[in-house]
Amino acid sequence: MAASRAVLLTGASSGTGMSSGTGQAAALRLHRAGWPVYATGRNLEALAPLAAEGIQVLYLDVTDEQSMVEAVDKITAEHGAVGTLINNAAYSLNGTIGETPVEEVRRQFETNVFGLSRLTQLVLPGMRAQGTGRVVMMSSIFGQFATPGRGYYQATKHALEAIGDSLRHEVSRFGIKVVLIEPSPVLGGFVPMSVADLGMSGQERDGLYDEFWEYFVDWHGAYRETDKPTGRGRMAVRAETVAKVIEQAVSSANPKIRYRIGVPSRLLPRMRWTIGDRMFEKFVRAFFPIP
Repeated sequence: MAASRAVLLTGASSGTGMSSGTGQAAALRLHRAGWPVYATGRNLEALAPLAAEGIQVLYLDVTDEQSMVEAVDKITAEHGAVGTLINNAAYSLNGTIGETPVEEVRRQFETNVFGLSRLTQLVLPGMRAQGTGRVVMMSSIFGQFATPGRGYYQATKHALEAIGDSLRHEVSRFGIKVVLIEPSPVLGGFVPMSVADLGMSGQERDGLYDEFWEYFVDWHGAYRETDKPTGRGRMAVRAETVAKVIEQAVSSANPKIRYRIGVPSRLLPRMRWTIGDRMFEKFVRAFFPIP
């Protein structure tokens, strides 16, 4: 039997704050390129536009074991295995390291790290059995360094970098390839509209970082300008650009280990290596919101 081409994509719901819209854009692009796509998310109603395009949509919550097992079983029954897994589901937790409730930190890691790790475990047996497969990890430019106010979210992306690199060595002899995607900031993605919109459950109530959060929201305004971005927004990337790179990572016979999308994602690792950690920290303090 021919190897499965079925693509399981998480985080494809729109309007949920998940994945910066890249999940929906990737589902559409891969579907139109002829891939059998299973677009999944927690909100089936939000997946309706994809279903209208003829894309298979499934309920899948990466913190719900049963929903993950059912999705993998369905694809396996119809295609023999999951051919490609795109671990795209994620959300961004805002909060300082010292003040964020640990329950919120656990929830962040359950979605962004533990859930995708378990889903990866579920698809690997089928990939090994067919002697081929692909796992795409949606990391971020913030898998390369961290800034104040989103350290726990950025820690999950650092974790994906390690998981992806380790997994690549572990499964290569089975014909399975592992790819990391590192986009620069995505226009319209994870962008707070107000301090209230930051969604910080019960934290920062003593006003310790009030001025910082006000500036944090204002600073991200550059990434809300999705039509004709100005200033820093011109260095951001669009969801459709990320989707195009995801298609390359899925379809290439010999994909790159990492796809760094946008000038910031390609430039900053080299910059850090060149100028050293202390100078790079000065750059972070000069460029990003700092308490």
